[in-house]
Amino acid sequence: MRPSSWPSSPLKINGPNARLVRERSTRPAARPLRGARAGLGRVAPLALLLLLALGCFLGAVPAATSAAPAPAAPELVRLRFWTAPEHTRLVFDLSGAVPATTKFRMTDSTTFEVFMPRVRKSPAVTTEFVGDSLVADIFPAVSDSGTSVRIHLKRKVTPLGFVLAAADGVPDRVVVDVPMPVNPAAEQALEQKVTELKSGKKMFIVAIDAGHGGEDTGAIGYRHLQEADITLAVARKLKSQLDLIPGISAVLTRTSDYFIPLRKRIDLARKYQADLFVSIHCNASRNHDATGTEIYFLSPNGATDEASRSLAEKENAADMIGGVPPESGDDLISILFDLRQNDTVRRSSELAELLIDAVSADTRLSTRGVKQAGFVVLKAPEIPSVLVETAFITNPREAAILKDTQFQNKFAEHLAQGIQSYKAMRDRASGGAAAPTGSSN
Repeated sequence: MRPSSWPSSPLKINGPNARLVRERSTRPAARPLRGARAGLGRVAPLALLLLLALGCFLGAVPAATSAAPAPAAPELVRLRFWTAPEHTRLVFDLSGAVPATTKFRMTDSTTFEVFMPRVRKSPAVTTEFVGDSLVADIFPAVSDSGTSVRIHLKRKVTPLGFVLAAADGVPDRVVVDVPMPVNPAAEQALEQKVTELKSGKKMFIVAIDAGHGGEDTGAIGYRHLQEADITLAVARKLKSQLDLIPGISAVLTRTSDYFIPLRKRIDLARKYQADLFVSIHCNASRNHDATGTEIYFLSPNGATDEASRSLAEKENAADMIGGVPPESGDDLISILFDLRQNDTVRRSSELAELLIDAVSADTRLSTRGVKQAGFVVLKAPEIPSVLVETAFITNPREAAILKDTQFQNKFAEHLAQGIQSYKAMRDRASGGAAAPTGSSN
């Protein structure tokens, strides 16, 4: 069959080329190939096509023998440290996963070494002078086998070193906690001070908890404003305001920038025999237009709404950033069988309502009301506890307000007024005035 593009009738060739065509047509035809030569003649074009196709395929596929490039070794990119009352925490940030064969050891009585095999060191990482009561300095050194970090101690203590994987925007890292030696005299002095406050003047003690701290910066707001810095500033100002009120004494769970596990914050409030626990935070949202102040108390039956549940999960994840392993089980269920807890939740609700009424006096803020969620720091069964979300650190206008010292002072003043109103209400109830059903001291 001839192709459809061929002419339907024979070509008519006239002119000077007609003779050439006729001569070619009169030449004898070539003899057909016989036997094996005939077979090869038919196979050769097919084989050639197959070879061409195979060549194209091999050119398109990478050679199997070419090895993939080995991943780059992780690099030590930063040294950080924080001084807390009970320990000094050192953190070494890496650009990738910390080797499983990382070693921790005491090389002598006052030198603790962390060896990270096959880890490089950034040129920006140099000796860090710590200079607190526990650590003199941190000295990084590089060898052919990896990077060593030597920690020169001021006291004969045994540091605890461990590895943390990247989580919630925090990189892979090595953490070393250098503990403060136990000081029985200091513990005894604290117990005596609390006893005097409770027995003599019968002071009303408020534990103020500045959320986050240390490597747990909390939410990062507009223009890189850090939640941990704002919460500490407001907490300090609230303590100053409360200490001015007769009959009230305030204590801080953290006094500067360092990490405290969530349940440790509750333990500190119990150690001070606190009558109230107030945790200060800043709200955050992907919606930069979100605004307002809201106050939470513990929910025995789940969060008020989905946003409250998500917020509680985010705040409760702070321990993971600090390297605190999750506890097996949740003591909330067992706590709910304690009648004290039922009363504590009710009193927490009363405190939250008084506080939201007090802060609503600031016309620069909108109030989002009182809500409930399962925050870990609110789970002290005997202490009425609330969590204050001051404003949205991710909102440009509210971030500017949060950073303003005058606003921090005014906000602390409103909170102090709400706490004072709560104390007056409890004093009336315990002084013989008619108290609501089920109320207790």
